[in-house]
Amino acid sequence: MIWEHQQHCQISLQLAAEELFDSLDDRLSPKVFLIGVLLKPDMHLPFVSLECPHCEYYKKDFVSLKALSIQHSLLVKQENDEQKESHTGTLNTAYITEIQHILRSHVHGKNNVNFISEPVFINGYLVYTVLELSKRILSTFYYLTKNTLPGGQCISRSFLESIIRVYLDASANALKTKPKSDFNVLAKSRDELVSQAGLNFLTTISLAGQNPGGLHVLFDACNTISSLKYEGEEGFGKMVIAHQQHPNVKVTMLLENPIHIKDFRKMRKFLELADNKQMMLSDSVWIYGLGQLTGKYNFHDESLFIIHFTKHFHWEVLHHNHIMMSVSFRMPALHNEKINREKFYSSLKRVFQGIDKSRLNALWEVTMEATKQKHGTILAISSEASGEALRLNSQCFKIKPMRINKDIIHQITSIDGAVLIDIDCTCHAIGVILDGVASANGDSSRGARYNSAIRYYEHMINKAQTILVVISEDGLIDLIPDLKPQVKHSVIVSHIRELTSLSQSDKYLRKNFNRLMEFFQEHDFYLSPKECGTVNRLRRIVEFKYKDSEDGVRMIWNNLVPNADMNIGYYVRE
Repeated sequence: MIWEHQQHCQISLQLAAEELFDSLDDRLSPKVFLIGVLLKPDMHLPFVSLECPHCEYYKKDFVSLKALSIQHSLLVKQENDEQKESHTGTLNTAYITEIQHILRSHVHGKNNVNFISEPVFINGYLVYTVLELSKRILSTFYYLTKNTLPGGQCISRSFLESIIRVYLDASANALKTKPKSDFNVLAKSRDELVSQAGLNFLTTISLAGQNPGGLHVLFDACNTISSLKYEGEEGFGKMVIAHQQHPNVKVTMLLENPIHIKDFRKMRKFLELADNKQMMLSDSVWIYGLGQLTGKYNFHDESLFIIHFTKHFHWEVLHHNHIMMSVSFRMPALHNEKINREKFYSSLKRVFQGIDKSRLNALWEVTMEATKQKHGTILAISSEASGEALRLNSQCFKIKPMRINKDIIHQITSIDGAVLIDIDCTCHAIGVILDGVASANGDSSRGARYNSAIRYYEHMINKAQTILVVISEDGLIDLIPDLKPQVKHSVIVSHIRELTSLSQSDKYLRKNFNRLMEFFQEHDFYLSPKECGTVNRLRRIVEFKYKDSEDGVRMIWNNLVPNADMNIGYYVRE
């Protein structure tokens, strides 16, 4: 170990990452580990130190770093004093490049992306914090393509990249704290880190205005403007961030005296003139008029952005119709679809066997539009929608069946009650009061809308294929039933096979054992009774066989218990 509290620091960094990233998107599942590399080779010290309790990497994976250090040491001997001063910086750059190459080339690298902090010098080692995130989940977010300015300065391509940088900077600063026993990565609160990331990302947006005086004012200005009312009314409208001669901006009204973006009262009043067609025009410092977008925008230029003030204390940043960051009550957030599209499609395909993609697309479009209903609503999708409309005739507005689309869904969800449709997006009733009996699966912390949907689903579970989309007034959106994601059964089988090999091995690999048991604990729902029994038996064999080879610390793993709700429908067809 490089220092006494090394393990404590890694655990603290991991917990901080989970608090930060899981609050933004719980699919990110961050993993954090530490790599220490000697600045100067020393025969009495290991060249690489790895604090990586649940990762797939070993010290032997980083042997190429030593050759790199020796090569640089030979060069230093031939340099003058002035050149030697820059040696540490050059070696650090080489280390980061090589570590990134090693992690990308590793078999584990095909599924993950690693981000590396600047190093902290501790007891002769350069210590790097490495943040690992899922490549598949990262690919679901929208990014700009340019990450540097013409002068070489790095900029963030997305709000998520800003979050990553803020976290790694906070981690490096925390490792500099003394004494290490008081280590706490969150010197700033989670909210402060997120706000800092939002401000940093708005710097990227401000650059489009080509006004150097506006790099750090846009974030606070947008927050303040969104908070102001004009004659008691909330502010709605859009603001274009681009340079004044942008080819895709047509000026329809030019102010003789532009409004400074910090003149919040004037800005808020001027926002009253803006709508979806007429937008405020800004170079990120001055509001110089109203205008419209025209022509075909070359989005590869990344030279035009939209700030959309959606309601009181709410605004969004858009590029090429992609929402890149949402802000509510001054707190930035990653933009996620209110219902996960992958989960929506998977759930419908499992409930409505044989449903085709065109029907799924139509239902998704209608559902997305329904989520915009401010007071909330319920979409009840049923294979027996026609019969249910007849049965519930006395507690709904039964209508002549009609195909609906996103253009009409806002109107028909504007009254209380559910909208009853079938998988063809044919509506049979609106304002439906759903029935059912009291359920043990209800939630007293949720409102009447959610609990009535639970009761109705349980009433219909053996009568018709049914899915309910519950859109609450407070913004929460639920799918009922809330089906767990599907998994590949072959992945479970391969992990059981690996645990079997470990139980037969003469060499105890504690990290591998803990990694496998962590997998089984996380996926216990998907294991059959026989598989639960097999894993429990193999675990006991390993624990008994190597009970005396521990160093005084070991993980305690509970017996796996099969779940009665599990069925083969939770396995992906391979």
